[in-house]
Amino acid sequence: MKKRTYLSAGLALLIGTLSVHASPGLSDVKSRVLPAVYKSKNGLTQKVEISVKHEGEPSTVTIRLGERSQKEKLASGDNVFLIEIPEVSATRQLPLTLTSGKEKEETTVTVKPVRHWQMNMVQHTHTDIGYTRSQMEILAEHLRYIDYALDYCDATDHYPDFAKFRWTCEIAWAVSEYLKCRPAEQIARLKQRVKEGRIELATMYLNFDELPDEQTLAASLYPIKQFRENGLRAEVAMQNDVNGIGWCFSEYFADAGVKYVNMGTHGHRALICFDKPTVFWWESPSGKKVLTYRAEHYNQGNFFGIHTDNFEQFEERVLTYLDQMEAKNYPYDILAAQHSGYFTDNAPPSTKSCEMLQKWNEKYEWPKLRTAVASEFFKTVESQYADRIETIRGAWPDWWTDGFASGAREAAISRVTHSDIIANQAGLSFAKMLGAQLPLNMNGRINDINQALLFYDEHTFGHSESVRNAYGLETWEQRSLKQSYAWEAYRHSGLLGEATMGILQSFVPKSDVPSIAVFNTLNWSYSGIAKAYVDHQILPKDKAFEIMDAAGNVIPAQAGESRSDGTYWNFYVKDVPALGYAQYYIKVKDAPRPEIQGATELKETHVENPWYAIDFNPRKGTIRKLYDKDLNKQLVTPDAEWEMGEFIYEIIDSRHPMEQYRAPQFLRRRPEKMRFEKYEKGDLWDTYRFRGETVAGREPNNLMVEFRVFNVTKKIEVVYRLRKKAVTDPEAVYIAFPFEVESGKIHLDVPGGSIEAGVDQIPGSSNDWYTVQNFATARNAESQVVMGSQEIPLMQFGAINTGRYKAGAVPQSTNMYSWPMNNYWVTNFNADQMGEMQWSYFINSSKDNSIEYATKFAWENRIPFLTRVLPAGDKKTESLQSASIFKIVPENLLLVNMRPVEGENAVMLQLREIGGKPATFSVESDKIKFMKTTVCDVVGDPVSGNALLDFKPWENKFIKLSW
Repeated sequence: MKKRTYLSAGLALLIGTLSVHASPGLSDVKSRVLPAVYKSKNGLTQKVEISVKHEGEPSTVTIRLGERSQKEKLASGDNVFLIEIPEVSATRQLPLTLTSGKEKEETTVTVKPVRHWQMNMVQHTHTDIGYTRSQMEILAEHLRYIDYALDYCDATDHYPDFAKFRWTCEIAWAVSEYLKCRPAEQIARLKQRVKEGRIELATMYLNFDELPDEQTLAASLYPIKQFRENGLRAEVAMQNDVNGIGWCFSEYFADAGVKYVNMGTHGHRALICFDKPTVFWWESPSGKKVLTYRAEHYNQGNFFGIHTDNFEQFEERVLTYLDQMEAKNYPYDILAAQHSGYFTDNAPPSTKSCEMLQKWNEKYEWPKLRTAVASEFFKTVESQYADRIETIRGAWPDWWTDGFASGAREAAISRVTHSDIIANQAGLSFAKMLGAQLPLNMNGRINDINQALLFYDEHTFGHSESVRNAYGLETWEQRSLKQSYAWEAYRHSGLLGEATMGILQSFVPKSDVPSIAVFNTLNWSYSGIAKAYVDHQILPKDKAFEIMDAAGNVIPAQAGESRSDGTYWNFYVKDVPALGYAQYYIKVKDAPRPEIQGATELKETHVENPWYAIDFNPRKGTIRKLYDKDLNKQLVTPDAEWEMGEFIYEIIDSRHPMEQYRAPQFLRRRPEKMRFEKYEKGDLWDTYRFRGETVAGREPNNLMVEFRVFNVTKKIEVVYRLRKKAVTDPEAVYIAFPFEVESGKIHLDVPGGSIEAGVDQIPGSSNDWYTVQNFATARNAESQVVMGSQEIPLMQFGAINTGRYKAGAVPQSTNMYSWPMNNYWVTNFNADQMGEMQWSYFINSSKDNSIEYATKFAWENRIPFLTRVLPAGDKKTESLQSASIFKIVPENLLLVNMRPVEGENAVMLQLREIGGKPATFSVESDKIKFMKTTVCDVVGDPVSGNALLDFKPWENKFIKLSW
């Protein structure tokens, strides 16, 4: 019978058919021309691999290929033989004959000239803080590794250039700390090796997922300035292990001289973009470009075995890989493979690879393997293959960000802190503009908060045994340390807020009655909810009162949580000027405070306010219908399986299907014993509270769902409180928002811009779930529904898509599902979470369907007003008229952040265009005489060349204002 011969794994060539007789005898004959040129005493040669299966007694086979002939022993089973032939300079057809006894097989083999491959072996240490050992150990170890790298450079100075030790410092944190703590002599050694190109510095502070916002990611790049000041070149960014990266980096890098982005992605529970390693111009929201490499796994060289003593295994795996690249039509003759000194995360450097490459280059003429730093690959591609590099515009959402839902409480605290620090930095900037002398090291305090946030937001969450040994010593040590970063940032942010308001209060005059100063740190005038803690001494619990603005208008107020000494009060403040302030006056009356109207029964399930008509489902504790009176539209899907605000508890059969890129088997349950608990009439909002039980919780009445229907503005809030029980079996919680927008598309903001879900992103990046920075909106040509959460970033669109893993998929509908918590990972993330947690959502709908509207609505609800309660003074003073300290023109520029510049009469503005149209920046002020505007890069250094104040659509810029 006839059998087709074929190549083995990574085959380069199909060699036609062989006549193979029935067993016993020769069968399954395969051949493969190895992608290499060998050095030998007879000159340069190529090798053809012949594999044959033999059934029967051992015998001898004669193999003749062209003019080469050799005899081999033929054992029972699989046999592999190599035939060496002279290197060919043109494609040749060589006859191949196999003879064993009376059996004879004949065919031809096509031998082509070998492709002149070069592979750069890029050694680094992958920083996975706490995954392999405690954070307290690992943080110090990475400094020691730099010492080792310097020693290994010295030790291999006499090696051939291709084998000299080279090393890339994967993250900037370790180098930044090294520069602060090592003696001058050691730092001089580092500078020399960086200058030589033997050691390279990368600019990413750590490896991040999408939990940090664009302000914090901008702050993370401060080592670039430190490197510059030390004369250290740094032009590459490495994001390893994580399979996505914040889109804002493409804007930041382009202006800061960071030319290259190396993504050593990891496909565990994640699709990987592109079917092969790919170099492309990654285009930012505004059209800036940075050369980017979607590399293989960050330990690809270790998969080859470069860290071992097994040279035969190493060469086989490298050659097989090159065959695979040929089969995938990889377009360049150069490749880069990252590796560590040992096959583990947080591995120290090693010279093992230097020894392996010496052996390789003694044997092989092609491929050529050499040690290299990361940027060398980019420079070769950029110079030799410029015409083959495509441009791709899109965000790169991260598949692994779902793991942060295993620590919902700390993720929420992290997000709250991200919002607070933006407001507080602006408040400090106000104070400096108004003439305050800021306390020493105030910027240092800001940096400390950002650094704590960055260490919490860094991609490594827990110990390697965090799931399989959920209550082990190492698991809980790392878990506690990781959580501490979020709480440290939150605590210090509160102290920074107090310092900020302690300075600002000196610019607010006291009146003969208590007052509240309110500062708007956003760059547009708006009305919203200001929150302040008011002592009962100032506002007694039992007394009636009024709060009035400077014109004598009464503003509505509503109490929140109360303590023994005071109460959190919410005030609806109208039209607080952009980047400005207003003052409100508390007048206590000599009369009892009216009782709050309320009820414990929901007699009418249909309720209305000026903007919405709502139908509650008291059996489920949900909104069954939501009708917008302005739009004349129903906003939720009729008869949806999961109604608006519905709490969904999911358990799955196993964590492992998602490792296999398929959906698990699931069971989803509604809460039990759901009942209406309380209605409460309020000046700001009416409260409709439901109480029930879920098997996710502990103790009776473990779930609260509260709908706040606002009376002062077009908004609905939904608040949840869950008393969670510890569960290590896989579980998740979703909240349903089945918005129905005809012909609608879902958009969301990611760090640095906004995207249409499933469309404006790199193919293969995360589309089952997204990390929503501030808002998600379902919009069509006529209107939009906007929602967001202060605490919860994860959302799924169209349906619950967990485990879908379909590249290029777009939302199936305009339904949205928040994903507050899960423990679906098999490693690294928490196996359980417990205790009472609270989170919330804000919702609005509008005829204005612009991204600018959605952005501003979300920022108004995430960035708080700064407030200060002032006791009464000795005398009556003239009311403080509200005003802006300065204004930014035009309003389609979003002030992302504003920070005092240390040692100068200046502030640094971080701005982003949000309307999709060009803008020219200018400022107006009748209080501050600005002398100069300077366009800077992300670390505050002036941008070289003709830096303009013009913004392209969606562009990010940093502008220093000096006075």
